[in-house]
Amino acid sequence: MNGPLGTPATLRQAVLEQLRAKIVAGLIAPGALLRETALAQQLKVSATPIREALGTLASEGLVEIEAHRRKRVAPVDMAATRDLIRVQAELWRLGYDWGMARIGVGQVLLLDQAIARYRAAIDTSEYMAAIIAGLDFHTIFIMASENRELLRSTLDRRGLIARFIFLHGINTLSANGLSQHEAILRAFKAGDHAAVLACLDRMSTRLIALCDDQIHTPISKD
Repeated sequence: MNGPLGTPATLRQAVLEQLRAKIVAGLIAPGALLRETALAQQLKVSATPIREALGTLASEGLVEIEAHRRKRVAPVDMAATRDLIRVQAELWRLGYDWGMARIGVGQVLLLDQAIARYRAAIDTSEYMAAIIAGLDFHTIFIMASENRELLRSTLDRRGLIARFIFLHGINTLSANGLSQHEAILRAFKAGDHAAVLACLDRMSTRLIALCDDQIHTPISKD
């Protein structure tokens, strides 16, 4: 951020983005209690933007509001995450299917830039940047569908998916993961929409398999 925050709207957005980033990266751990006063002191703001941000994060599934208004970071429930990814995979596929015909020169440039960001992040082991670049790549296709409800339904769950990949799927952020995104872009530029969807399906299947692995891996009792 450059300089002091000038408006309440800017302040609210900055607080929201900071808290979301900390939760997605696991800096505020799953299950951790969220005390508005302590967070306000850490971020040097009043309690109001903290309260508003936590409400938004609750709508995104990253925060749970319990009895007596106690708030905590939502735990990573693998069965629920698997259900989430299965649903999101279908929504992303729909977004691609509707959006591909509407992609123009400007969006192709953005897709190229997202791939470049992904590649640079992998080269420097900046895994969160790689996750965001990958999600941005998919969002370009979904945005091209021009369906606001579809976009809302996918954007609202980006944080949950990013957190799952960062905390439990770092191994997907490899040269192979990058190659999957590159394959989608090559197929799209070649006009092979069926191959685009096939690549997307393989990526979704891999994420679902990661959830299954976590569900079926015994928890150590050391």
